[in-house]
Amino acid sequence: MTEKSNENSVRSIQRALNILLCFNWDERELTLTEIAEKIGLAKSTVSRLLTTLELEGFISKDQKTNRFKLGHNIYYLGLIAKESLDIRKISRPIMEEIGRASQETVNLYLLENRERVCLEQVESPQPIKKSEKIGERVSIWQGATGRSILANLKENVWYEMIKELRPITEDTIADPDAFITELKKVKERGYAVSVGEKNAEVGCIAAPIFDAHRKVIGCLAISGPRFRFPENIDYYSELVVDGAKKISNQLGYYEISPGYME
Repeated sequence: MTEKSNENSVRSIQRALNILLCFNWDERELTLTEIAEKIGLAKSTVSRLLTTLELEGFISKDQKTNRFKLGHNIYYLGLIAKESLDIRKISRPIMEEIGRASQETVNLYLLENRERVCLEQVESPQPIKKSEKIGERVSIWQGATGRSILANLKENVWYEMIKELRPITEDTIADPDAFITELKKVKERGYAVSVGEKNAEVGCIAAPIFDAHRKVIGCLAISGPRFRFPENIDYYSELVVDGAKKISNQLGYYEISPGYME
């Protein structure tokens, strides 16, 4: 095969993949014209690629509406990919990297019934450290870990959780107005911070984790003794936000570009 033939084959594969990537949760069926406009190709070229994808089971065409959707082989491959996505396996190397960089404990939490559950932990190598039991449950109104999740749920849930507010330590945010204001800040900046709120001697910073549906499913957190927790949290915030994004991306999450209309 000549170099030019190789280039043509690679280009055809790229174009076929671009067609598949046209489909998303909001646009599950598309016309030939819509696909051609999305990827910027002539309809005749797109039509040939769609025919091949349809023959191989990657695209399905509704003969009544002439609209295209993803085919059964995509569903089959998706099931395989889903079974291969173990959030612990995905998160562990990222958590270990953050642990080495921060020298503090790193935890992975998942959202379950308005509680955050500790799923995985990489402990600090230092003799004095913050540790948590795997499986421990805490309401999502509490601390940085809870607020990083709650801030990315619907606002009606915020106001429902206000009913549970209570002072645990003197630093707990228990005032309803201050609590809502803090949730808005957390959502805007992409992470939550707490110092002495759940435990008077612990500081924590947490960032949300999202799934392929762009729904928050948990958070990643760095925590340590209050006396060692830095006043300038920029470094920790970069570590935890970047780590949470890496996990989210591997779970299929994608960010919406500016100006995108859902």
